[in-house]
Amino acid sequence: MTTAIQLDHVTAKYREHPVLQDISLTINSGEMVGILGPNGAGKSTLFNIVSGLLTPATGTVKLFNADLRQMPPRERAKAIAVVPQELDIPVPYTVEEIVMMGRTVSMGRFAKPTSQDRQAVERAMVYTDVADIRHRHLNELSGGERQRAIVAMVLAQEPRIILMDEATSHLDINHRLEIMQLVERLNRESGVTVLMISHDLQMAAEFSRRLIVLQHGNIVADGIPSMVLTEETLRRVYNCDVRVSQDPQTGGLSILAAPRLPAAAAGKGIQIHAVAGGGCGEATLRRLALCGYTLSCGVVSQGDMDAEIGAVLGAKLALEKPFSPISREALQVAQDLAFKADALVLTPIPFGTGNLPNLELLESALTAGKPVFIASGIGNRDYTPTRQAEKWVQTLIDRGAKPYQDVAELLTLLPAKSG
Repeated sequence: MTTAIQLDHVTAKYREHPVLQDISLTINSGEMVGILGPNGAGKSTLFNIVSGLLTPATGTVKLFNADLRQMPPRERAKAIAVVPQELDIPVPYTVEEIVMMGRTVSMGRFAKPTSQDRQAVERAMVYTDVADIRHRHLNELSGGERQRAIVAMVLAQEPRIILMDEATSHLDINHRLEIMQLVERLNRESGVTVLMISHDLQMAAEFSRRLIVLQHGNIVADGIPSMVLTEETLRRVYNCDVRVSQDPQTGGLSILAAPRLPAAAAGKGIQIHAVAGGGCGEATLRRLALCGYTLSCGVVSQGDMDAEIGAVLGAKLALEKPFSPISREALQVAQDLAFKADALVLTPIPFGTGNLPNLELLESALTAGKPVFIASGIGNRDYTPTRQAEKWVQTLIDRGAKPYQDVAELLTLLPAKSG
């Protein structure tokens, strides 16, 4: 089987900020692959790398076994086409003129279109249902009509690879299905390789035979939809609870967000003390506040991101001087706050010797009968010389502290107001 796209140890950065981290990936010719992940996961960056718009900081990219960096622009344009989320064209071209631009690579810049070119344009306009608006200017169209015209331009190009970056997001449900069925047909009958970024998990599962999930610039899942779209994976990646089931009539996957706890009632009258720091507790603090919990936090350093977030959310804070180990005085303040709380939460913070006393705080609360909840994965966040934090956390779990994978799971474990 021919390899259409190959990435070997690709890292991509924007202004020294890593977006993709050591990605290795092979897409075979004729595959139809969905690229999933939350905002900021690296999906669009991956497309920019594959299309040649962005040069990777490290690693190599190949299209049909040819190094992308050595491919002439014309050859690259013949091989790959991108359907973007939106395309801003200030010049008032008509729909037909826009679609004809898809033939530029085949025709040459100043050549007149042949009968073959016109046939390709006509076919693309009919397939995308824009033939009857061919003489209208693009800037006069609705968002859905504009997007169908852009899809028609790409189809007229007749590329070997199509990258669809949320290409159906502006379409109504009827035209969305028509476009996806058209692309699926091209994929099956013509062997066009399709990569599709989508936030619509249901549609991705229906039309893609392979799904790749990105999170923080890493591939966290890769396989057939039923193996990738599991409740555990989706909850971890999207940080919310979901329900995945199989439709008994179609056999397809049904993916629904689980009912959220009522923000105004779930945590009302219940106080949670969070051990946070370095911004690692931001998501936890925010979600707890949205659910109505009263918050306290510490020990955290003055000026720490979580300290600032906690202050904005109205949390009482136990503070320590910046770049200082936790003192007995600061720990006592945190202990006073913790013993007023109904439960304690250890957020996914890293540990060094300087903030180990926070685990002492949790141990004291556990001894006093307070519920304690601990973010999983401490082994990846323990930077103490002898793995003291990992050992201490395991002791706490052995004594009854409850581990949790993510905020969505934490919210199901915390005490909450009924009704």
